[in-house]
Order: sequence, then C-alpha cells, then structure tokens
Amino acid sequence: MNKETLRPVSFHLRNFNNYTMLNMPASQNGNLTLIGENAAGKTTLANCFFPMLIDGSIATPSFNPAKGTDRLDKTTTRNSANDTRNFEGMLLGWGSGAMKVRTGYSYMLMESEKRQVIVGIGAHRAVGESRKPTWWFVAINEDLSNELSIQTTDEVGRSLEKDEFIDRNQDLAGIFKIFSQVNEFQNYVSEKIYGFTNPKSLNQLAITYRLLASPILTAGNARLTPILEAMKNAQEGIDTQVIDFVANTQRDVNRKKAILERLTRAEKRLIRLKKEIFWRNLNRLKELTLDPYGDNHDKLTKQSNMKEHDQHKLDDYVRQLGILQPMLQQSEELVQDLQKKMAEQKTIEELRHGKQDQVKSIMQRLAVYESLKKQYDRQQAELETSQKRMDQLKARENEFIQQVIPLQNRITDLTDLTQLQQATQGNDLDKLVVGLDHYLRRIKNLKVKYDGIQQNQKHLSEDIEIVTEIRENMDGKIDLRTNGPVVGRIRPGLHQDNLEVHNAGANKMSLRHAALEQERKDLLATNPDLQRFLNTEALFKELKEISEQLKQFNKDLNNIKSEIDKQDYQFNVIKKGLDESVNRLELEYKNFDIDEQNKEIEDLRIEIDALVIDPKLGNKIVNAKDAQAKYQQSERELNNKKTATQTRIEGLVQRITELENILTKLADQTEADLKILEPYMIDGIELEKITETMRFVDSKRSDIRSHSFNDLSSKISYIIRHDNENGIDPYALDSIFEDRGHTDIASSMRQQRSINHGDLQIVPFDIKHAQKLIVDDKEAVEKSLEQLNSGNEAAQMTYIEAAAHQISDQYDLIDGYNEVLAHGVQKSQGIQLKV
Repeated sequence: MNKETLRPVSFHLRNFNNYTMLNMPASQNGNLTLIGENAAGKTTLANCFFPMLIDGSIATPSFNPAKGTDRLDKTTTRNSANDTRNFEGMLLGWGSGAMKVRTGYSYMLMESEKRQVIVGIGAHRAVGESRKPTWWFVAINEDLSNELSIQTTDEVGRSLEKDEFIDRNQDLAGIFKIFSQVNEFQNYVSEKIYGFTNPKSLNQLAITYRLLASPILTAGNARLTPILEAMKNAQEGIDTQVIDFVANTQRDVNRKKAILERLTRAEKRLIRLKKEIFWRNLNRLKELTLDPYGDNHDKLTKQSNMKEHDQHKLDDYVRQLGILQPMLQQSEELVQDLQKKMAEQKTIEELRHGKQDQVKSIMQRLAVYESLKKQYDRQQAELETSQKRMDQLKARENEFIQQVIPLQNRITDLTDLTQLQQATQGNDLDKLVVGLDHYLRRIKNLKVKYDGIQQNQKHLSEDIEIVTEIRENMDGKIDLRTNGPVVGRIRPGLHQDNLEVHNAGANKMSLRHAALEQERKDLLATNPDLQRFLNTEALFKELKEISEQLKQFNKDLNNIKSEIDKQDYQFNVIKKGLDESVNRLELEYKNFDIDEQNKEIEDLRIEIDALVIDPKLGNKIVNAKDAQAKYQQSERELNNKKTATQTRIEGLVQRITELENILTKLADQTEADLKILEPYMIDGIELEKITETMRFVDSKRSDIRSHSFNDLSSKISYIIRHDNENGIDPYALDSIFEDRGHTDIASSMRQQRSINHGDLQIVPFDIKHAQKLIVDDKEAVEKSLEQLNSGNEAAQMTYIEAAAHQISDQYDLIDGYNEVLAHGVQKSQGIQLKV
C-alpha cells in the first residue's frame, strides 16, 4: 500500500506572541533556516509551532529547553519549577510589551498528493482569570485545486472568539473538527492525520520536535562554540565559482518548479471551471427546456392515447346507428296503425267516461258523507280527552312551583355573598339557573387559581431551602478540590462566587414568592365571595346541589309548560274541526238519502257495460310510442356522441400539433444551447440531442441538484481569482495568463468574469484554447525543467566531489579538532568529535 507523505506548506500566527499576523511559507525543496542574533526570538518562534502543533500539548515543557534527551521516550518533568516559559506567556508575550487580555491562533497547513490538512490551536487568556478557554481544530480537504484556508480574524484583524470562529468556518469544504479537550485532539490527529495505530507514537514524535526546537540546537549555545570554531579554522573553502554555479542552477530549477506549479494549478482550475459551468448550466437547461420537454412529451403521449381511444368510440357509434335505423322505421309504422284504431274507439269511450263520471261523483258524495259522520264522532271524543289532559298538566305545574320556592329562598338568605346576589337577582327561573351556574363555575376557577398560587409559593419556599443546601454542599466540595498549596489560592474566590451565584438564585425565588403573595391578595380583594368559600368548604357543595335541583325543576317546568301550550293548541284545533263538521253536515247533506243514491249508481253501471271498448288499446299505443321514443332517443344520443367525439378528435389533433411544435421548439432550443455548452462538457460526455441529454440528466440527478445555476457567476469569479485573508491569490488565472503572455485571455477575465449566451452563462473566452495554451506552456516548462535538472545534477556532483576532496584532505586533522574541543570549555563539558 502506498504511504501518504504530508509536507508542511506554511505556518501562521494571528495575535500570538510578538506577531499580529505571520504567514511563513515552508521550504519546498529542503530545510527552512531561521537566522538571527542571540535573543532575536528564533527559539521563541519555533516554539510557537513545535512541538505544540504536533500533539496539541500546551504544558510548560513544550516551551522550555529539553532535558534528558538521550532517549526519545524519556520525558521531562511536567510544569517544572525551573521552566520559565509557559503557554500564557507565549500567547500574551512578556516584558513591557506583554498584553493583559488576548485571543490568538497558531496553525500550520500541510499537503500531500491526496489532501490538504490544517491543524491548529486557538486560545483566550486574561491575566488574573481562572478560566482559560482553549480549543484545538483540524480541517481536511481532498480537493487540491483550491488552497485550504480558515478564517481566524475579522475584517479589522481582531481574533475571533471560539463560537464566532466555529460560525465563520462551519461551511468550510471537507472536514472541520473542533475539540475542547487535548486528549480528543490527540486521538483524532494520531489516527486521522499521522496514521499512528498507537497514540504513544504521537508523543514520541512531539518529543523529537521538541529536541529540534530546543535552544541547544537553535541558539548560539556555548557547547557548540568549539565545534563551530574548529570547523571554521580547519576547513579550506570550496571554490566560490562552484558554489555560485550550484546555487544558480538550483535557483533556476526552483523558479521553473514554481512556474510549473502555477501552470498545474491553472490547469486544475480550468478543469474545475469547465465542470462548474457544465453542471450548473445543465441545471439551468433542466429548468428551462428539459423539464418542460418532459412534461409536454407526457402530455403529447396522453393526448395521442385519448385521440386513438376516441376514434375507436366514433367507429362504434357509426356501427350502432346502422343497426338502429330499420328498428326505428318499424316502430313508426306500428304507432300510425294503432292511432287509427284509437280514433274509431274515441266516441264510444267518451260516452263511457260520461257515465263513469256520474257514478264516480255519486260515490264520492256518499264517501264524503260517511267520512263526515265518522269525523264528527271522533272529534267529539278527542275534545273530551284533551280537556282532561289540560287539567292534569296544570296540576303538575303547580306542584313543581311549590318545590322551587324553598330553594330560591335559600339563595336569597345568603346575603353576605354579594356577588351571588348580583348573579341571581330577579324572579325569572331561567335567568336564576344560568346566573347561578356561571357564578359557581367562576368560583371554582378562582379556587383553582388560588390553590395554584399557594402551591407555587410552597414550591418556591422548598426551592430556596434546596439552593441554600446546595451552596453549603458546594462550599464543602470546593474545600476538597482546592486542598493544595497551588490551587488553594483560588479557594476564597470560589467560595465567594458560590455564595453570590446561589444568593442571586435565592433572591430571584424570594421576589417570585412576593409577587405570588400580592397576586393572592389581589385575587381575594377583587372577589369578596371567594373568602367565604375558602372558609366554608361545604358551601360550594350546597350551592352546587341547589343549582342541580333548580336545573332539573326548571327543565321539568319548561317541559310541562311546553306540553300545556301544545295541549291548548290541540284543544282549539279539535274544537274548530268539530264546528266545521257540524256546519258541513247541516249545509251540504240536509235530507240526504243513502238508498236513493245507491239505486242511481246501479242503473248507470248497467248502461256502461253495454258500451264495449278495447281497454288495452291505449296501452298498446303508449308502449308503441315508448318504443319509438326510445329508438329516437338512442338515435339522438348516438348522433350527439358521434358529433361530440368528432369535435373532441379535432381538438385533440390541434392540441397534438401544438404540442409537437412546442417539443420541436424546445428540442431546437436545447440542442442550440448544447452546442454553446459543448466546449465545457466533461471528458467522455457528448450531448447533442435532447433525448440523450434528458437520460443523462436523469442519471445524474444528485449532481444536477447540487450545482445551482443562481450562483454560477460568483462561482466563476471565485475560481478565476479568490484572494486569501492577505488579499493575495498566487494562482489567480488572470495573473497566470498575463504572466505567460496571453494578455487577451487575461483581459477578458478581468473585464467580465462571465457572460450570458442565450439561456446559458459562460466565460468570455475560448476555454478550450485557454486549456491548450496552459497544457502547451506546461509541457514546455517540464521539458525546460528536465534540462535544468540534468544541469543541476552535474553542478551538484561537482560540488560534492569538491566537498569530499576537502573532507578527505582534512581527515587527519581530527585529533587537532578534539584537542581544540577539549580546551574550548571546561573539562566536565568536553565534547569528543568522531568522524
């Protein structure tokens, strides 16, 4: 498996130590050397990054000289009394320029062939504060086309506090992690950044970096003076022409590599630019033409299916009309024949009807007379029954009224309940029942509210006691936790904080208790009857029972009154009907003889039987006409359906033509836009027709959805140039093209980042041509770099041979070096040199 190698790219400080802002690039082809006088701050600067950013440790040994370094796994004493530097001093600075309050950041950017990584620390310190917020962070991005960067300061250079720092960087591409504990940071970077299976390996790596950042190697330490002096005096210099030649060739190589790096970055940005334009414009096409095309194509299919279905129905209607025509003709001939027979029988029928009407009239008169007689007898009996029922109802009404009076008197006797008297005043029983019911509901709600206030007061009293108990327990815990010479100094402050916090809570609860007490008094003041109910619990139950009894009596009285009204109305109706029956019998049937009327009916029936007719002739005509009407109705319905179907088919044909025109227009528009988009299509993708484009878009729904067209312009601008927090973009496309002599493309980029072309948004230059220029330039630079590397290797071989010759000539001087070293310092500090 190929191992990943992360190399430092740059080191950054923000409001940290002596630096307001520091951006220090790492060496790409060798070691980074810090040169300066003693006490210039070389070691301090190194300690701002190493070993702190390796394992995240801000313990005091991380910023002081290493001790006992003969083994990497041997650690120094934590917070040793001899260590003069600590993290707070590193952040705030020391001496006259030290700050009292500060928030700062230290972080470094690393990069491999697979990803970019930022690891760093943010912290806030204030002199005298026990609270020391510190946070560790890691950012990982696998997109190497854009340089990974984080935001640690605002627009005026003020460091962001932790929450604001998280908010500003939460949309960072890739992975962004924040840690509040150093062990969480160590576990994460050990596995995810350095690939260690054992976290102890991270500790050993940090110890190694501590050695490298120790003053024993970075400062002009006295122990190294004899070595440096001996080497300087003993060695003869190498020819300066050889050294200059090596330096110049290496400088040319580095310059070519820098150009190649910029061209590589430009090539990646152009590829990304194509992808963004391709996917986001496809999103635009999906909205403008592809989705409408799909919708209209579905409509066309539906309309075509409807047209085919209607054509089958039309053919069926024509077939049914052909079958119906002979049947309709037969029914018309039958109706004409039956109507002729009906005309011959009409005269006989008129005579029969005349005599039948006479019989019917006499029989109706007999029936009315008999009905009137029965009605008169029934009405007389009903009148007597109704009068008896009326007397019974009035007696019951009086009984209920006598039962209600004591209950009303009991309410009136409660004179001290002024609100009750106001709610139940008057003699109307309906109003009394409603008023008493509303009054009792209000009293019940007031009691619930009063009980709730007292319950809350009780809880608040209990809470105040609990807060006091917690404060006392916390004092005991503080004494246990701060039992030591160092942390004991903060014990009084912790006790004071504990007292103030819990007293503040208790005071708030007391204020709430007083507010509840005032609310209780106000409730009693505005509702004078409430106190009587609180004092006499049985009073509410008594009034509730009276209310229920009054409701029932009122309901019963209302029912009786309703029955009395109904009975009175019924009595009058019966009386009126009886009077009408008497009047009719005297006026219409005076001297009426039933036997004479029956004799006349018998004679008329003998005459009717003598007049013979076909009683079914009318039915025959009706049935014949019904059959004819059904045939005619069927013919009309079929013709109407036929006409409607023909009209609908004509409309469908017109709609189908319109939809086909719309689809053609959308297809032409899409294919024209695809020609515009052709230079931006991703390698291996060729889209020319709308159908294949729709299939492609459907298979890439998530990609389309994640690339909005709305922010394409800003995305193009960002890819061409996006300055970092220092206002610099070393890989800006316009600058690269201008530096390579392609000023026309650079000018187009700067004048107008993007342009609208039809429905799409693209760049104002030929992107394929731009890519070819970059590829050609890159190939030329690679070829030139290959030649330079060949020359550089030869120069370095010359230098190595000269250096080896010098060392070989001086090999015999080792004893002299050792003698110089032995006398350069005290004997106990002597150093022996071995080659």
